[in-house]
Amino acid sequence: MKKKSEEKDLLYLQIFGSLIFIITIIVSIILTYNNIERTDKKKPLFNQKQENNISLTNRLIITTIATIFTYISYKFYEINKEKNDKISKKELIASIFALISSLILLKTTIENIKRKSGDNDINIPII
Repeated sequence: MKKKSEEKDLLYLQIFGSLIFIITIIVSIILTYNNIERTDKKKPLFNQKQENNISLTNRLIITTIATIFTYISYKFYEINKEKNDKISKKELIASIFALISSLILLKTTIENIKRKSGDNDINIPII
């Protein structure tokens, strides 16, 4: 019974993480639109400093979500280990790779903000 309760808690955590991820996607779309406006020489929604702060915050949240999903995958892997479930092992490996990619993306964002100090490179994807 304890396993079922733990699985249920993990699923609720997954729903929460998914909802936050949807919000970060919406923020990414808005930032992309902001870059389009700037490229078209129109008045952007945010100045460069605001855009940098929003982008950095968004990337931090994405990295946190990737960490949460890796934790969830690890816990499901532990729960399903007795069943010799190869799918949960593959999911764990995939979430580890997603976490690594989010850390690389966060590092790239920080370096880009420092390098340009106020001018994001529009060729770097927002998500």
